[in-house]
Amino acid sequence: MNSDKLESEATSLICFLAVSARELVDDPKIYGPMRLMEATQRLIEMVESAGVHSELFTEVSQRMEKLPLEALPEGEDEFVSFMDDLTVLLASWVSEH
Repeated sequence: MNSDKLESEATSLICFLAVSARELVDDPKIYGPMRLMEATQRLIEMVESAGVHSELFTEVSQRMEKLPLEALPEGEDEFVSFMDDLTVLLASWVSEH
């Protein structure tokens, strides 16, 4: 990935995070975790397009593709369970590497 593309993607992510932070003041509580999961996916896509690849990134991305964000807030329990499982995966990965 060239530096212009990286700058563009980083700017997009920074804008998403800053605007999300402001909107969270008025949004329902569940939107915070949803937005952070979206930011996680965007960051993975950004670093992978820069040539950084990891089994962990692939696993997280594959799990997130199945994430029922469109079903929230009705599927809030499923979303929380997803985040719990993802946390276990990440903790396990960090402790092994």
